Amino acid sequence: MPPYEQLMAVLEAFFASYPHGDYTVEEREKYKLAFRRGQWRPSLLGLGPKVPDRLVPGDFSQWPVIVRTLLRPAPDVFTITVRYEVHLPRKRQSLKDETQSSVDLHVRRELADLAAYLAQCIPMETPPEVVAIK
Repeated sequence: MPPYEQLMAVLEAFFASYPHGDYTVEEREKYKLAFRRGQWRPSLLGLGPKVPDRLVPGDFSQWPVIVRTLLRPAPDVFTITVRYEVHLPRKRQSLKDETQSSVDLHVRRELADLAAYLAQCIPMETPPEVVAIK
């Protein structure tokens, strides 16, 4: 199994160079990475980021998203947890079902690309398994 540092570098390289994401490293800890992408507006009172009022359906590269990755090394296996946080405008409490389905497809495609990238960068016979947890 490749060393921990190599896996962290591969995760960072994937999100930082992903053509459909334009992610920026937001936070880096020993076992965690957080990336931000999309349109964010500063709040008027300086209390943190503000989400645009309009989210263009299907244009997920502009949606305000934070992706958090957690690497859990063990002696014989590494588990990588990836959590997507879609930040919605204050007026919108949730996504419509058809929009949520589109977001799910986008995230699944991105995770499949990540699995293929991991298999390519860290020689593996088969890409790692992607398991969805809700």
